[in-house]
Amino acid sequence: MSIVTISAALGSAGDVVGQALAEELSYTFADREIILKAAERLGQGVAELEQLLESRPTLRERLLETRRDYLAAVEAVIWEFAARDNVVLVGRGSTFVLQRLRHAFRVRVTAPLHVRARRLEAVRGLVPDAEEVVAKSDRDWAARIRHLYDAGLDDPLQYDLVLNTARLDLPAAVASIRAALTAERFHATATTLAEARDRCLTARVHAALLCHPRTRELGLFFSCRDGHVSLSGRVARDDQRRVAEEVVQALPGVDRVLSEVVVILPPSAPPGP
Repeated sequence: MSIVTISAALGSAGDVVGQALAEELSYTFADREIILKAAERLGQGVAELEQLLESRPTLRERLLETRRDYLAAVEAVIWEFAARDNVVLVGRGSTFVLQRLRHAFRVRVTAPLHVRARRLEAVRGLVPDAEEVVAKSDRDWAARIRHLYDAGLDDPLQYDLVLNTARLDLPAAVASIRAALTAERFHATATTLAEARDRCLTARVHAALLCHPRTRELGLFFSCRDGHVSLSGRVARDDQRRVAEEVVQALPGVDRVLSEVVVILPPSAPPGP
């Protein structure tokens, strides 16, 4: 049992490699499904969410960390797939979201710029300045990953395997990943599966609190272990505490909420003269 994450450069055919691998292993395959599930939960358009994830972060976003709820929702979906195990995840930052999960196998699929540009034209028809389109995608996605995860998209040390699909055809690329997956290092254990479940629940709680209009600005703290969620922090009103507890308790996988949220009433105005 394993988790494979594929970071695919535009025009690299990484999605094709991932789908073929999933079919051979009888694993779940998730690419666009990640965005679709996150958008459905947020009640937002898929195009807007894709734009956020794939474009270069703006100065305003860097300063204000806008759309944290969007990102939290996407990460929660990625962790839900990971917690099921036996999955191939392509793109959407999944390699970097799961970078500390021990048994996740991280793959980078790429090819020379001119090769990827020609493939893009083959799929989309004549693309003006195809090489610049691919190069801009590389720059924007690298900036996004640096902003979100402080990591280099093309740093080979971020991956367990880097594949050049200009040199490897589809069967060879899939065979290379399958051969590497035989290493015990990338097999799930009871410990790593429990870790994935805990992190999945943590991501769900984070997303739920950020996405709810009455809890997103509360700044509460939480930790998750074996279905138990510990919730703490300070709020100004008792109804804020109750809503936060109810939002968390309603999440799938939550068995118990241990709440240490404290209501700190604002100081009363001093009496007039």
